Amino acid sequence: MRVPRVGALAIGLLCLAILFFIVLRFRTPHSPVAAVESPMVTQLQGHFVVREGSPLEKRLIIQEVASVSRGHGLVLPAQIMTAPDRQVNVYAPVTGRITGVSVHLGQKVHRGQVLATIAAGDLDQAWADDTRARATLDFARRAYTRAQGVQAIGGNAVKDLESARNDLAQAQAEAERTQRRLQVLGARPGYSSQGQAPLISPVDGVVSMTTMAPGENITDPTAIQMTVLDLSEVWIAAAIPQDNLAQINNDNVLSVRFDEFPGRTCSGRVVSFDPALHTDTRRVNAYIACPNTDGALRPGMFVDATLNVPQGNDIIIPKTALLMNNDQVSVFVEVAPRIFQRRDIVISYDEGDSVRVLKGLSAGERVVTSGAILLNDD
Repeated sequence: MRVPRVGALAIGLLCLAILFFIVLRFRTPHSPVAAVESPMVTQLQGHFVVREGSPLEKRLIIQEVASVSRGHGLVLPAQIMTAPDRQVNVYAPVTGRITGVSVHLGQKVHRGQVLATIAAGDLDQAWADDTRARATLDFARRAYTRAQGVQAIGGNAVKDLESARNDLAQAQAEAERTQRRLQVLGARPGYSSQGQAPLISPVDGVVSMTTMAPGENITDPTAIQMTVLDLSEVWIAAAIPQDNLAQINNDNVLSVRFDEFPGRTCSGRVVSFDPALHTDTRRVNAYIACPNTDGALRPGMFVDATLNVPQGNDIIIPKTALLMNNDQVSVFVEVAPRIFQRRDIVISYDEGDSVRVLKGLSAGERVVTSGAILLNDD
């Protein structure tokens, strides 16, 4: 009977050994549980709460918005054009044959410079009329002087003196007429002996158009022979949409930047407006004058112009504050320290790095202007 008791004891000891081994195998020292850090931002009843002292709090830039009066810069397509009073069409003063052309297209010319010469019978007749008128005037002047002397000694009647005075007045009038005729024809003594009429430039400028060639006959004195542009000053024509016309007047300032010439700008008050809309674009041109002494600005060049349009008081915030969600624009407003509310707003014009707020914000509210995207949950 002792054998079974010994076997049972052995089995019990074996079980205890196995249990002890299992306990030693799987038992490990308890390590301290790491503290769970709270999130940097939590949502509470539709508000975003930022944990105090968190890195997120340090990255948020918050500014108080204010209602300010700032003119709106309306960007307009514009074009350089010749000033209306600086584009001169040159007509031939007489009909006749072109004997020479002294200039070419694009050449700079000066006021009084001879552009071309024309052989004209009308000029010969004008010189002959002037010579005859001057001779008649000289004779009438001597006759009047002689009549005065005779009258002084009582040798003739009063009517003879009055007749001489009348002849002198008529001769003076005719001499003045023939001189004006020569001036109109552009006559110059150096060309008269050759029976030629010079075509004279009336202004300093650049020849932009010519139809003249030596040997050609001019039969129509109303036809334009050349066009000279004075480019020392040019105009900028900026096209204003019909919808903005109610905001425009002559007090508006138009500013122009020329991308082809870095750093070059021009600004000034509007000189004039077109009296009617262009039917194809539904726009009206506004004009300003720009100095162009170096001639670098050429008519026909396209530029961008900015028209300063006065506006009322508006809320203006940086574009960095805006959050876009489909077609909706929103910002984060600080309603309490480190507590933010997302609010939809309605914006209007872009003002460079800022925008105008039409609805959704009031002056004095504090808006996240940098780092708002870090609060965004969308």
